[in-house]
Amino acid sequence: MILQHAMLHILDTNTGSLIASQGEMPLDNAGVQAYIEKLVTKVLSGDVKSGTLTPQDTLATALANSDFSEMTAGFATQLFDIIAASEAVPAGDLLSFLATTDDGPIFGMMKLNFAPRYAHAVEYIDDQMVNNLVLNQTVLPASSQTVDEAIIVNKTTLQYHLLEKKYVIDGHRVAYFSEKLLALTPQTSIKENLQTIKRTVKAIAEKFDDVPEHEVLAMTQTAIYDSLSAGQIDTTQIAEQVFPDNLTAQTQYQEKLAAKAVAQVIPVDNTPKYEKKYRAQKFKLDSGIEISIPMAVYQDRSKVEFINHADGSTSLVIKDIAQIANQFSV
Repeated sequence: MILQHAMLHILDTNTGSLIASQGEMPLDNAGVQAYIEKLVTKVLSGDVKSGTLTPQDTLATALANSDFSEMTAGFATQLFDIIAASEAVPAGDLLSFLATTDDGPIFGMMKLNFAPRYAHAVEYIDDQMVNNLVLNQTVLPASSQTVDEAIIVNKTTLQYHLLEKKYVIDGHRVAYFSEKLLALTPQTSIKENLQTIKRTVKAIAEKFDDVPEHEVLAMTQTAIYDSLSAGQIDTTQIAEQVFPDNLTAQTQYQEKLAAKAVAQVIPVDNTPKYEKKYRAQKFKLDSGIEISIPMAVYQDRSKVEFINHADGSTSLVIKDIAQIANQFSV
C-alpha cells in the first residue's frame, strides 16, 4: 500500500473542541506509512460489513470532490456534531487517507479513539529535576489494535468494508458511523448472522426438546465448520445436520431466518478466521471441568463420546489415549 494523501482531524468532545487540520500530513515518515497500513490490515481482517456504494450515496458524491482537505473536514464536522450528543461515544481523531494497493485505489476513513496512558515527564520542582508520571488522555490506538469505526472503499469498484460499534445516542442504540455519518445500509456482518443462527437454533431446539442444548449447539458449530470449507455458511446444511429427522423443525428454522433477513447461503471472505474460531468444540461441565476438543476428534466416536443416561446425566468418555502432556507453563 502506498499512501498518497492523509489528514487527521481532532474530535475532542471531552473539551468540546473540533480541531480540523488545515493541511495534509507529511508522508515522508515511514513510521506513519507502516502505522496506517497495519490499521488497514486489522480492519479488513475484522468482523466487517460489506456493500457497494451507489453514485447517489453521500460518500460516493464526496469522493468525486477533488478537494481532499475540504471533503475530510466536512466529514469531521458532521461526525463531531453527531458524537458530541452522546457521552457514551469516546473522543478521538478522524484519520482519512487515499492510497494505492494491488487491488486498486482506496479511500479510508477511521475514527481513532483516545485512550488514557501514563507517560514520563521531566519537571523542575524547587530547582530540582524530578521525573514524574503524567496522564496523557489522547493516546491513539497501537497499530496492533483494531479500531472501532472505519470504512475502506475501493474507488474503482465502489465496494466497501465497514467496521463499527453501536452507542447510545439520544436514548437509542445506533450504529452512528454508517447510519448517521455515511447514510449507508451495509450487509449484515458474518458475526451478526452467526449470532442469529445460534439464537434461532436454540429457540427451535427448546421448542421440540428432543436433544440436549449442548449437543444442538455442538452440531450447529460442526455444520458451520463443515460449510466453511466451501467459503460460505449454508443455513440449509445447518438445518439438515442439526435437525436431520425433523422436517417441521427444519422448516420453522428456515422461516425464522428468512424473517430476520438471513440469506440461505452467506459468503465468507475471510474463511481462515472463522475456521480457526470454530475448529474446536469447547465445553464447560457443572463440575467445573473445561475441555476443548478438536473438531476432527469430536466427530470420531472411537476417540470421544458423550453418553446420555436414563436419569438425565451425561458421561463424557475419552478413549484411546496413548500419551498425556501437562500444559503447565510459567
